Amino acid sequence: MSRADAMPAWTCPDCGRVFNRANTKHRCGTGDRAAMLAHRPPQLVALYEALEDAVRAFGGVEVVTHDRYALFRTTRVFADVVFMKDALRLALQLDRAFDDPRFFKTVQDARGRVQQVTLLRDGADLAAVLPCLCAAHTFAGG
Repeated sequence: MSRADAMPAWTCPDCGRVFNRANTKHRCGTGDRAAMLAHRPPQLVALYEALEDAVRAFGGVEVVTHDRYALFRTTRVFADVVFMKDALRLALQLDRAFDDPRFFKTVQDARGRVQQVTLLRDGADLAAVLPCLCAAHTFAGG
C-alpha cells in the first residue's frame, strides 16, 4: 500500500485534526493570525503574507499561528516561520538537502530527514527558496 493510500492513524477528538501517528501531541486550533502580525514591521508583515499566499497556493495547507511563529502543515508540519527583528526565519522539513548558500543550517536525522534553515529579508529571498518550499510540501504528503 502506498503512503497516499494509507489511512490516517488518528483523529484528535477535540479539534478533528488528522495525524499519521496515533495520539500525537499537539495544540488544538490554529491560533490568532492577527495577534501574530500585530506590532511587526510592515515590510516583514508583507513578506510573511507573500510567503503564506505562496504556501496556500500549494493546496491542502493549514496555517497554525502562535505568538511570533507560524507552522505550515498538511498532515504534518513541513515548514515553520519565526518573526525576527529584521527577517523571517524559515525552517523546511525535507527528504534531501538543497545545496544553496542561503541555507545557513542543515541538520539530518538518523532516518535521513533533513531540516534546512534560511532567513527571508525580501521577495527575492522568498522567490529563491520557493522550489525548496514546494519540495517540503510534497515531502509532507501535499
